[in-house]
Amino acid sequence: MSETANRPRPGSLRSFAGGVVSLLLTRAELLSLEAQELKDDIVGNLFIGMLALVLLGVGLIAGVLLLWVLTPPAWKAWIMGALAAVLLGSALALLWNLRQRLRRQPQPFAVTLQETRKDWAALGLGERP
Repeated sequence: MSETANRPRPGSLRSFAGGVVSLLLTRAELLSLEAQELKDDIVGNLFIGMLALVLLGVGLIAGVLLLWVLTPPAWKAWIMGALAAVLLGSALALLWNLRQRLRRQPQPFAVTLQETRKDWAALGLGERP
């Protein structure tokens, strides 16, 4: 009996306010889930990227030292110049690739914004936020 007495009547202001609060809590939960997912992705990508950079640096140092030892003295300048050109070209290609990947990424919190716009339109509050 007390359960029916505390439940608001459909169409009342209390029922509407409860629906709005429930909607806002759902959207806040969606926002927090997206933020956690975004944070996990960023941390994981940074860890993998930094590990790759460290290993790449160690490998390049070892390769340059090996090349320096094995190259005849007359060709050392040309070989080192060619190696520098290849490494700079590779770095530029990787930076270009990173730039393209970042441009193709979806907007942060895109799902939350999309759901909020749907809610805004469903409530008939005019232009979307």
